[in-house]
Amino acid sequence: MKKQTGRKADKDHTPSMLSLSAEEKERLSLVLSGLRDSAKQKNAPKGLAELVRIASDAKRMAESVAKGQWAQLDPAAKQSENRALYASVCEAEYKTSILNPDVAARAYGTTYAQVIAMLGRELFETVPYLMRGIEKPYLYVCELIAEIFGHIEKDGVDRGIKQSLYYYAHDYFREYTELRMYEKYDPASSKAVEEIIRRAAEDEGCLYDYGVPVSEEAIAVHRFLAKQPKKTIDGMAKTFVNGFIDSFETMRIDRSKKNSVAFDTYIGFERVTARAAELFREAGLEPRLFLQSALLVNILNFQIGGIGGNSVNRQYSYDHRNNGFLVLQRPIIEEAVTSMKECLEVYKEPLAGFAGPAVQEIFGEPDVEYVNKRAVPTAKPRTAAFLQELRGRIVPIIQQYIKPEERTFTIIAYPVPSVGKNFTDVFRETIRCNTLSNAHYKEIQQKIIDVLDKGAFVTVSGRGANETNMKVMLHTLTDPAKQTNFENCGADVNIPVGEVFTSPVLSGTEGTLHVTKVCIDGVTFKNLRFTFKDGMITSYMCDNFPTDNENRTFLEEAILAQHKTLPIGEFAIGTNTVAYAMGIRCDVQEKLPILIAEKTGPHFAVGDTCYSHSEDHALYNPDGKEIIARENEVSALRDTDPAKAYMNCHTDITIPYDELGEILVHDAKGRVIGAIIRNGRFVVPGTEELNEPLEELEKAGK
Repeated sequence: MKKQTGRKADKDHTPSMLSLSAEEKERLSLVLSGLRDSAKQKNAPKGLAELVRIASDAKRMAESVAKGQWAQLDPAAKQSENRALYASVCEAEYKTSILNPDVAARAYGTTYAQVIAMLGRELFETVPYLMRGIEKPYLYVCELIAEIFGHIEKDGVDRGIKQSLYYYAHDYFREYTELRMYEKYDPASSKAVEEIIRRAAEDEGCLYDYGVPVSEEAIAVHRFLAKQPKKTIDGMAKTFVNGFIDSFETMRIDRSKKNSVAFDTYIGFERVTARAAELFREAGLEPRLFLQSALLVNILNFQIGGIGGNSVNRQYSYDHRNNGFLVLQRPIIEEAVTSMKECLEVYKEPLAGFAGPAVQEIFGEPDVEYVNKRAVPTAKPRTAAFLQELRGRIVPIIQQYIKPEERTFTIIAYPVPSVGKNFTDVFRETIRCNTLSNAHYKEIQQKIIDVLDKGAFVTVSGRGANETNMKVMLHTLTDPAKQTNFENCGADVNIPVGEVFTSPVLSGTEGTLHVTKVCIDGVTFKNLRFTFKDGMITSYMCDNFPTDNENRTFLEEAILAQHKTLPIGEFAIGTNTVAYAMGIRCDVQEKLPILIAEKTGPHFAVGDTCYSHSEDHALYNPDGKEIIARENEVSALRDTDPAKAYMNCHTDITIPYDELGEILVHDAKGRVIGAIIRNGRFVVPGTEELNEPLEELEKAGK
């Protein structure tokens, strides 16, 4: 593959990826013609015809957009085109598709199946660009397919296959990175996506204009929201936007220099997204609207977020989650770091005005029993070390341009129809939880904090089948009249309201954390168990797979981010018993996202603290006390050994009230000097109303 060096963006930040030169147009024509001819051959390599079909259908759809024909199609016709294009990833056809690592392994052996299977994923990731007239990613992937299958036809299956993929990633790294920076931070980039959002807010057929696979879930959400009164949509959007705006005041961050906000949300919510965009503009923040992209370079640069559809086949997504491991080598790390430095410098002006991300999550997708496949890339010790190094080097570079102490965020979550037959009730109850009184909860939570601040450590124990037995060490308050260990958290950065949290002292923090079931990032973990010594994980296990080795590997990927151990970064007590009762009453407790679940009981986060990279930024509770517990012994290394100070991950694990025994406060000699919860009920004077939803459940036999 010939190296194509990406030119630097012009002053208007226009990247080279946006257009094809005459020579590149000729290359595209030739490679498509060559691929079609090769696929027609009697002895064409396994899977080539499928990839050529995908490439041809995608090109034809894009041409119909360019000619104005696509816009004339009715929703049913657009849906038919979309489903035909993405048939290979839908569950029925995926079983025999070359995109399935098992199928590729039968044809090419396990070693090279990984590369062959990922070609289809990479090709699909170019379709949204192609639909907006951006053809170069599509050209580069088609040339990669032609090169790899040409190599197979000529030389058979050997390491040249992996070399071709490596050079594809290495040679085009800067161009892809530049394109992603343009999408995320340049005002000009958002226009095309926002036009689709506004059309789709009114017309279901326009959901297919993005060029991504549109799930039945997205269609159902769209139809549900289309029936909601404008007042409901306005309320959802205002809760989202106000949470973001309020977070500046809560965190004492100057908003006057900020002029943009990024959206992470899902297809189907266009009515809410479009209204939120209007409200952000009214507040002086220009929305940055871009699509999710799991192109290989974006995976390696950790630049995947944006607007996307929930997966039409979660096993397909699971199979391709580690595609970046296929090329993660020392030269790629250096190319990634160099590319990020150069591209961030080009976009330093818009980056300075970036206020942070506004994130809307979804929950309620059906549980899935993932199948581990031999041909799926896994992290060997060397690869895991490379991944950690890459995160450790890229994150600080980004933070030079987007300073953590100068930006904020907000996160909110809503259910999707597969949550159950009572979806409408769950949706209504979720809106109620998301709009509970901030001020009122902070008054109650302050009473809890006042008791906690008297202690040297806290113990947390489970009841029934829950075997939790944790000791959590607290920082020493040198001036209790002006200092506190716990943040009084309202509904701004994390909606809904309802928690007090701290960064524990690691030394002396120890015990077992156990949850019978918990949903994290859409995955239900069964019998999740961690043990700790001096605040560090010493062992971990779950019951999701048949063997201990599979379970450990799964946890290393899903929670430990390829680390062998992590510190406890946060201890919190959730107070939103309304949300907990909603989960029980609507029978969706196990499907609640961690954003809501963390408010429904005490929780521990493994990884970095909540104040990662902004420990030196002073924070205060509404009562004026400074929150001093912003670091631990690991993050304290940031000035002397930065590479060891941050894990670049943070995962919350919640113990629900019905599995909770006691939360007790102890003095330095170990004597109990206060209680927050006994037998699953709040006992601090002034917190009695938090028990009311729990008592109602008990009366109802729930």
